[in-house]
Amino acid sequence: MTFYPIQAVARREMRDNLTDWRMMFPILILTFVVPILILTAALYAIDFIGDMGTVARMIPFGLLLAGFLPASFSLITALESFVGEKERNTLESLLAMPMSDSELYLGKLIAALLPPVGSALLAMLTFTLCFSISSSNEIQALVNPNIMWLMVVLIMVKGVVMVAGAVIISSHTTTIRAANLLASFVLVPISVVVQLEALVIIAQQQQLLWNIFWALLAIALMLIRTGMNSFNREEILSREHAGFNFKRIIWTFKQFFSEFHPAGIAPERYGGKFSLRRFYRHEISALLHEYRSPMILSFTAVMTGLVFGIFAFGVYRAPWLDAVIQRYIQRPPQVSGFVTVASIVRNVFDAGFSNLISLFCFGIMAFLVPATEFAKLGYVAAWNTMHGVNPWTFALAYILPHGIIELPALILSAALGIRLGASVLYSPRGFTIGQNILWSLANFAKVFVFVLLPLFLISGVIEGFITPMLANAFFGR
Repeated sequence: MTFYPIQAVARREMRDNLTDWRMMFPILILTFVVPILILTAALYAIDFIGDMGTVARMIPFGLLLAGFLPASFSLITALESFVGEKERNTLESLLAMPMSDSELYLGKLIAALLPPVGSALLAMLTFTLCFSISSSNEIQALVNPNIMWLMVVLIMVKGVVMVAGAVIISSHTTTIRAANLLASFVLVPISVVVQLEALVIIAQQQQLLWNIFWALLAIALMLIRTGMNSFNREEILSREHAGFNFKRIIWTFKQFFSEFHPAGIAPERYGGKFSLRRFYRHEISALLHEYRSPMILSFTAVMTGLVFGIFAFGVYRAPWLDAVIQRYIQRPPQVSGFVTVASIVRNVFDAGFSNLISLFCFGIMAFLVPATEFAKLGYVAAWNTMHGVNPWTFALAYILPHGIIELPALILSAALGIRLGASVLYSPRGFTIGQNILWSLANFAKVFVFVLLPLFLISGVIEGFITPMLANAFFGR
């Protein structure tokens, strides 16, 4: 990958955008006029409320809003980056340029990113300069400069998220109208984030704002990686319409479900029928080998959760939680069929729901399930040590009987969910992003039905009928 082709594409795109007055005029209004109106409204609100303490809340939020409006409007250039070329009949000549797919995609991405980020920075600069000129030193002293800089970096990372998502949409749609309709999947979540940030600003929780920034930065990097891995100029040229071939999707899923092959093998090469005997004897071991990287991440989640649980006990002492653990040890549970049913339902819900949601959050939800479970174990182990209860005896009585089956099943489930979430970020050679998702879904469905569900049933029965007996034997009075 070389920089010159990327620069050539970006320069060409920027020249087309900056010479279109119909696009530049509203951007200039949002950049230089709207920030002044927002500042005027904020100062009027402060004066109307009559509380100088609101300055530290209203001014940073006004700065955030002043930067968000031009950034969101400039999203139009990102939405037209590829599909606009197709409607203007210039896409073929662009894709024929002697450069790689990654260079072409990055050039378009940079060109689409500069107007939103540039207009947002100019709008925030306009807001800040007008605030410095029109307000007194007393009011300016009430505003924390650190949070003002934080608003700037938040707007920049939101601009990257919106543009990266919009360029992906543009490269996978066939008309500008369809791209504009799909843009709601970018604008609506970002608008919700802005409202959340407003509440955090009101609560003066600066650390939480930094957490939002790091989360958005991770999402931005994931979206850029997804776009680069899913971009294919041949597919763009051959994509004539946005038809949804449901039969083809079902057929592909059945092919992947019928037998196991490593990711990247085309579904047309799957020829066998599903065999439960073959699945248990051969395919499950091959699948675990294929999922070795997600399994490592699952074990990382386990260790992270365990350490966090022990650490949380030292810094966060909740009297109500201490009372629950104390009561649980003093009065061990009794044999109960309800506990069995509740355990099975909880585990099935955790494994099923978290993994499906992980498809939309890059596997984060699946990572959190074992991390949360082992964080609870770490907290309880630290509590037992603090109160003179042998943690190994507690684990033997309360956790090990059913946990020896349940916890490995949750770790395996997390690996499946992490791989499912990662399927939207990249595709192996020979796979499209859609085929990679279907491959991950098919393997998750097989393992869930034929491995996880039986394990959850067994662990639920043990938790409801055997664990209480051991707990009463060790801790009963």
